[in-house]
Amino acid sequence: MEVLYFFALIGTKINDLLAIFSVVSTFILLFGSYSHGDLANYSLIGVVFGILFQASMFMTGMPARIGVLVPMTPLLADWLFGLSVFMILLRWVLRRNQPRI
Repeated sequence: MEVLYFFALIGTKINDLLAIFSVVSTFILLFGSYSHGDLANYSLIGVVFGILFQASMFMTGMPARIGVLVPMTPLLADWLFGLSVFMILLRWVLRRNQPRI
């Protein structure tokens, strides 16, 4: 249970940055000319850790505000992570249906 509280504490401090970074990086991946690379790995890692931190905050009790640099509500962070997952899935579908040359 202490690990859950530890993840919740980390999430209250950095989930604002993870949410913003994951949306910006997936937007770049979706509309940019990148086919693969470190940006895709960082985007996926940010989404996975952000969702893990959000889930741990939900299980331990959501705070009213999260984030240090850009304070936001946990619901806004959930929406940003959802948008990021949607853009990742959209990119995957578009890349899957693209003809190979």
